[in-house]
Amino acid sequence: METYAKDIDKLAKDTCLTGEELEEMGVYPTNIDCFSYSHFVLYKKENTRIILQPLPHNIYKVIRTYDFIDYN
Repeated sequence: METYAKDIDKLAKDTCLTGEELEEMGVYPTNIDCFSYSHFVLYKKENTRIILQPLPHNIYKVIRTYDFIDYN
């Protein structure tokens, strides 16, 4: 649980991370096309969702993080 908290701290707004750093932290794309008409992508780590802005050279800027609650 401590590792998870440290990873979430690294996902603060306006932080830039490489694709490899995201993968090492266990952050992966959701494969949801809800942002298909904008310049953002949606990634996930457990119940946390991360909105990222892709930048050149495989770098991603954190725009926002939030907790996803499934109502099913």
